[in-house]
Amino acid sequence: MENPDPIVIVLPPETGPDGTGRRVQLGHNVVALAESRADVEKLLDMAGLTEWFELDPTIVEWRLGGPDDWPSKESVPGGSWPSAGGQTG
Repeated sequence: MENPDPIVIVLPPETGPDGTGRRVQLGHNVVALAESRADVEKLLDMAGLTEWFELDPTIVEWRLGGPDDWPSKESVPGGSWPSAGGQTG
């Protein structure tokens, strides 16, 4: 059976108080801040999705950049993380 929606979503690059990288969403939950493609691959492995990804790479959706696009603190314009009050800063 083909999966119509991506299982893993790698969100756009950002910088914030938790570091610089890309948030990784598994299903509807953000589960980690990845700092490299290797981090995403490790998350796939921990979630038991490595073999599935090898068969169908569309289970991962890369937003605003691909697997080789990773930010530096200086290169993320307007990147921010929500503060405790839910505001961006």
